[in-house]
Amino acid sequence: MSHRNKPFEVEKTFGLGVLLKLTKKNIQGVDISTTGSKFTSSLSLDEVNTAVDRIMKAHNIRLKIK
Repeated sequence: MSHRNKPFEVEKTFGLGVLLKLTKKNIQGVDISTTGSKFTSSLSLDEVNTAVDRIMKAHNIRLKIK
């Protein structure tokens, strides 16, 4: 199974949690759940990336890494 088809799963962090909740709330068909210390989605990595990019652009959110 390629990364394009695997369900998205990532370790939980506060900032990512806020961004994923905003994505789930605003884009129909995005299902993101919390399982202990991880976020899991029924979407693939590519689909989650596309959805999160749309939300970041729509809300003028920019990633700053220090």
